[in-house]
Amino acid sequence: FSLAGPCYAGYFCDPGSTQPDHRPCPAGFYCPEGSEFPIPCSPGSFSPASGKGQAADCQLCPAGHSCSGPGAQTPELCPAGHFCLPGTTFSTEHPCPKGTFGPRAGATSESDCEPCPAGMYCSAPGLSQPSGFCYPGYHCAKGAVSPAPFKHRVSASGSYCPAGSGLELPCEPGTFSPVPGASTCLPCPPGTSCGSAGT
Repeated sequence: FSLAGPCYAGYFCDPGSTQPDHRPCPAGFYCPEGSEFPIPCSPGSFSPASGKGQAADCQLCPAGHSCSGPGAQTPELCPAGHFCLPGTTFSTEHPCPKGTFGPRAGATSESDCEPCPAGMYCSAPGLSQPSGFCYPGYHCAKGAVSPAPFKHRVSASGSYCPAGSGLELPCEPGTFSPVPGASTCLPCPPGTSCGSAGT
């Protein structure tokens, strides 16, 4: 003959259990006194050890990591192109915004996202590296989101922009640029003079 009683905190007791410490609560879960089954830690939190008896035993996921779940046992490093604030649930929850990229894993805030360098563009959120070089005939300022930003198109005043330009360049002496958006300068035609830069 045995007396019935609640299952101990940190354990759970299936129907028909004969002991109050029948099964230890697994990692990623907690089991208050009298539990019939483990309760998972909430998304954004984790529990690395077994035998936990209350929700407060689940730890908040640290910055730079994500804790998908429910029932996470260990935090996962935030992937490059994203940042993870404390309590982040999904690794892709916070992407670096357009015009920036995140080259390193484990970023903890949006300030860890780097502006796209001049001459390159970052067209989508969540990039781990720039999308590519600016198109010939255009120059991309730092933080550009397009390879052909209209407001940065080259003027017709003797300038040009090769692929990957961060700024427009003047045509060399002996060359000229007759149209907007030039990617190269042309040699001066016979019988004409282009003696100064930027013709």
